[in-house]
Amino acid sequence: MRGLILAGGFATRLRPLSCSKPKLLFPIVGTPLVESMACWLSSGGVDQIILAVNYLSDKLKIEVGHHVAGVTVKFSVEETPLGTAGPIRLAANLLGKDDPFFVTNGDIVSDIEIRDMLAMHEETNAEATMAVVSVPDPSPYGSVLTDSNGKVRKFEEKSAVPSPASHVNAGVYVLSQSVIDSIPGGRSVSLENEVFPKLVRNGRMQSWMHKGFWYDIGRVSEYVRANHELLQKQEPKAAKPDANEDRREILRPSHLGTRTHMGVGAKVGPLAILSDNVSVGDEAIVRNSIIFEETSIGEKATVEGSVIGERVVIGKGSRIGHGSMIAGQLTIPEGSMVSPNSVILC
Repeated sequence: MRGLILAGGFATRLRPLSCSKPKLLFPIVGTPLVESMACWLSSGGVDQIILAVNYLSDKLKIEVGHHVAGVTVKFSVEETPLGTAGPIRLAANLLGKDDPFFVTNGDIVSDIEIRDMLAMHEETNAEATMAVVSVPDPSPYGSVLTDSNGKVRKFEEKSAVPSPASHVNAGVYVLSQSVIDSIPGGRSVSLENEVFPKLVRNGRMQSWMHKGFWYDIGRVSEYVRANHELLQKQEPKAAKPDANEDRREILRPSHLGTRTHMGVGAKVGPLAILSDNVSVGDEAIVRNSIIFEETSIGEKATVEGSVIGERVVIGKGSRIGHGSMIAGQLTIPEGSMVSPNSVILC
């Protein structure tokens, strides 16, 4: 069974972090998003994924290669942006004639039960089955209205008019081959505005209600929330900090990736997420922050409530204020004072 991940966008809402790093490589509690998604899809029987990409596609090809988490990977590269439906038509040859197949947005972190969703699709003989979730405020998402049997009766994509629905499009679909045939070729096409409304009118679109966790990490605030909540699910708070004779201290919950180095007297946590090969210098402090891979935090530096990109060098004695973001591959000079809520681009 095949799965298509829609990842051709420019991730503008994740800037400056996405300026040098594709969204699919963003760490989710230290694990690249694409690896987390491959594990999730694989658990439902998907053994091949197609990455529909555009922005920074060469970097993705190098980093991901042909396999991830035991799943075969192929790439479908858009020369120009094709919306949410155009990439499906473009990848038709890679999707083959398997019926049905999965499609998911490239910024979804969830435990949606793939096999149960597929069973619903087959039982109802639908052409498209959409995962829906309940949220307090549906306005940032696509609202979905269904009948008592779960058949979709109305679909509104981020309507400016408030909707009474609390169920929204979760960005995960099971599609039959007939849907590919309905997508015009050679131009940008929207699933939500062009393809789905026709299916709804013909009574061929089913919903599947998901009650587990679900995050759309397309915004920095949601990306941070997903990391912190998933960290706490994985690692409950410890009664006492981990410490040793070198006065290194880890306050839980925290995540330290492989090859993490902590200097003498360094303090990490709580709610610190360090990706692989991060260095925390002597007497440095990292709290309530997400640190991308291969970043170095200098001696006596403090990082508080921030998100730091990959391969960043934070100089000795620097202080990074709460709510700040630093783009990847930058150097913060020694003794710098970064004000709270700052965004450092270059």
